[in-house]
Amino acid sequence: MAAEGLKRNLPLLYAARLCEYLVFFVPVIVIFFQRQGLSMTQVMLLQTAFAVAVVLLEVPSGFFADRVGRKPSLVIGAGIVTAASVVYGLGQGFVHFLAAEMLWALGASLLSGTDTAVLYDTLLALGREKDYQRIEGHASFLGLLGAAGSSVVGGFVALAGLRLTFFLTAAALAVAVAAGLWLREPPRRKGGHERGDLYYLYKIGRFALYKNVEVRWLIFLAALIQGLGTVGFWLYQPYFERCGLPLAYFGLIFALFNVFAATSGKIAFAVERLLGKRLALISLPVLLAASLFAMAAFITPLGFLFVLFAQFVRGFSHPVIADYINRHTWSDKRATVISIKNLLSRLVFILSATAVGAAVDAADVRLGLLLAGVGTTVGGAFLLLALRRDRVI
Repeated sequence: MAAEGLKRNLPLLYAARLCEYLVFFVPVIVIFFQRQGLSMTQVMLLQTAFAVAVVLLEVPSGFFADRVGRKPSLVIGAGIVTAASVVYGLGQGFVHFLAAEMLWALGASLLSGTDTAVLYDTLLALGREKDYQRIEGHASFLGLLGAAGSSVVGGFVALAGLRLTFFLTAAALAVAVAAGLWLREPPRRKGGHERGDLYYLYKIGRFALYKNVEVRWLIFLAALIQGLGTVGFWLYQPYFERCGLPLAYFGLIFALFNVFAATSGKIAFAVERLLGKRLALISLPVLLAASLFAMAAFITPLGFLFVLFAQFVRGFSHPVIADYINRHTWSDKRATVISIKNLLSRLVFILSATAVGAAVDAADVRLGLLLAGVGTTVGGAFLLLALRRDRVI
């Protein structure tokens, strides 16, 4: 009976992942903010506040999931994000939207890495941990496919009213709450801890960033890829404008990106087995840097095709690196370790986005893309050398 209950977690996690990606307002959120009287400076200030909040909340939320439970973390996180969508939809000005950003940051932090930890621990309890890459890749495929569909649908819904996109998102997220309520908390294998929660948190951080060299360098590599990949994301739209692409095509192009990333995630386990660990990890910074450099070098209406390299990295990197990290992490540390990875990726974004944004304002989007490419190349080379030195690859 216990095994049957845990088997039910898999379709429920698929449903939750899909609903969490159904964010219908993404293609129109900047337009919505501007029509509510916000300047672009205020829009960027909101994103900065969001990033800082996530940095502050990321590790404590992962720690909450490890100590209180993954199921409560998923349910509460999805509920808070649902509420944030409603606040967005009812908001009238900067203060309201700032409150929505803070709610979204809290909910996203509770969700971040928790579903991954639940999935791996469920498979571990069922004796199917070797299936993790394939199942995680399929879950990512469903989520990114949903993101692609919601981008297209959101664009059409916005024609009837921009606020409707937020309420439609809230409805989808409410389904994720329901899926979380039906989950069964999987058993966790503990590595042992004592002397209280703060000391335990210190031990997890020491384990992830100092004691286990493989986990440390994998976390740093994942943070570099995710952080600079996000910087590149914010440059896509000005790059498309520079290439002369009509605004009407943006939604379809972003849908294409999500489908491509989803497919990359779905086949990640097969590609990783073909390439092997060394080539799989080397390919991540190489392909991301190639995407950024190609966009900086070529201004053409077909330039969006260069972004597909980055989208492959986006879909491929998560299930592959997460699997490598999970193999070397105790169950009762897993969500916190994943949160440390996500926290570092936010720090990479915060530290690099300001410099890249200043370069775009001072010169051109091409200079911003070039700087992001250089950062990926230099950081990636350093981390790959460290992985090789410590005989991880």
